[in-house]
Amino acid sequence: MQLSNIFILDEEGYALILKLIQRRIEKDILSERRELEQIQIKQKQISQKSGFLNSLNKYHKDHSSTKVYVRVTKKVFWQERWEQKNIKALSSSLRNMKAEEIIRQYHGSSEGKTKLFLILQEVIHTPIFHSFDDVDNAGEERDFNKSINELSGLCGLGLHGTKIIEDTEKFFKDIKNENTNMFKYGIYGLIGVGALTAVLAMPVIAPAIGGLFGLSGAAATTAGLAMLGGGSIAAGGLGMAGGMTILVGGSGILGAVAGGAVGKLLSQLPYEVIALNVCKTVNYINYLKETNFSPTLLSEAQNMFLSFKQTAEKEIVLNNVYTSKKESIQLLNTLNIGIRKII
Repeated sequence: MQLSNIFILDEEGYALILKLIQRRIEKDILSERRELEQIQIKQKQISQKSGFLNSLNKYHKDHSSTKVYVRVTKKVFWQERWEQKNIKALSSSLRNMKAEEIIRQYHGSSEGKTKLFLILQEVIHTPIFHSFDDVDNAGEERDFNKSINELSGLCGLGLHGTKIIEDTEKFFKDIKNENTNMFKYGIYGLIGVGALTAVLAMPVIAPAIGGLFGLSGAAATTAGLAMLGGGSIAAGGLGMAGGMTILVGGSGILGAVAGGAVGKLLSQLPYEVIALNVCKTVNYINYLKETNFSPTLLSEAQNMFLSFKQTAEKEIVLNNVYTSKKESIQLLNTLNIGIRKII
């Protein structure tokens, strides 16, 4: 079975993911700066007054101003390093092209519109302001949902951005309800998109995927990031050098089916990575069902998901890919949750 072209992005698609992530970063920093300006205006007003209560109020505003200023400084530093690593690595033509220009190219066909959904999903599943290389964590995004709503509208996808968020959170809550204490990275509370996708930013994940194909070092990291798709772009700065293919929409697991690497994928990757790829695929299938863009694309996606499920079940039951019975049951439950959600 070959991996469908719908999951494969060209350089424009890769650039669009980066530019939409960049928009999220810019909107967040702008929001922080506006808050700082408001506090500074109030500081100026208070400084013109005297009295004990005004002194206390001034101390409070000074403290708040310092906190926001530090956040802005850290986020701007993070943004500069991220753009140096990602945006400046694009070709000059793509670097200077606006996101709106790229988006218009996708609206010419049903396949293009479908790819926009997959691109938006990767943008949603990409954490920002996390640690990478020698750059420390810069803090939390202020209004994730509002930012995603704006990007979803920009892509012409209406409220589908919000639905991706809701469906992803619901998927992992359903998993958690059936499998307590299953996550390896301490995600035991309410499941949020940011908490889950931060796992994909961990430096051990991409090399582990590349290692499935006998690669090591930088080659393993690059291949691993390509398998994960846009959800790890912010973590690793994947470029198009060497003709590496960018995959999206849960294609990590689908690519494993096409490449005959399902057993290695299951045995060597954290459970969260497998589950999130399953979730992305389920979200994509349900999007196709709701929009009725293309029965062919829907049938193709359903068949590929079923192929992964059947292959994974064979690896679990016949080849004992998991030494723990509990781990085997957890993944089988997750696959069954996926089936229930696409029926």
